Amino acid sequence: MDSNTLWTVIIALLPGILVAAISYGLIDKFLKSESLRREIEVRKINNSEIIPQRLSAYERMALFLERIKPTSLTRRFSPQSTAKNYEGILIQAVQSEWEHNLSQQIYVNPDSWKLIYSAKNATQNFIRQCMEDLGEDATASQLQEYIITKSISENAPSNDALLKLQVDIQGNL
Repeated sequence: MDSNTLWTVIIALLPGILVAAISYGLIDKFLKSESLRREIEVRKINNSEIIPQRLSAYERMALFLERIKPTSLTRRFSPQSTAKNYEGILIQAVQSEWEHNLSQQIYVNPDSWKLIYSAKNATQNFIRQCMEDLGEDATASQLQEYIITKSISENAPSNDALLKLQVDIQGNL
């Protein structure tokens, strides 16, 4: 093949190659922008559905933490029977509240969830410790009074978790 024929072929193919390269660039840019637009649209739809559910979960967990505070528990359950039975009632109330709200963990920050779980366990242990401090001979009323007195003088186990929930919500909304 001589050089004239080669130049003729190159000149003939050059416009086609140029058009193909420009077309590829434009189509690629269009497809990327469409993909980004769809992604933004999906996020917007997800946010409009998920944010209210997350907010509701945080509200429920805040309510849970308030309800398991020892002073709150003792106000909701009157001291009847023995101190040991009253201890069991209070611990079961915390566990029941926990089980009722267990599904909320899918919406709550994992670090916050760990704190909530720890607060639940700490509250149950606090009640057990109060019972141990008083001994088996205590009455339910004495246990109630002791729990209230001790929890007023100490920081409630749920306070740190409640603060973390507040920080999460303020940081995300």
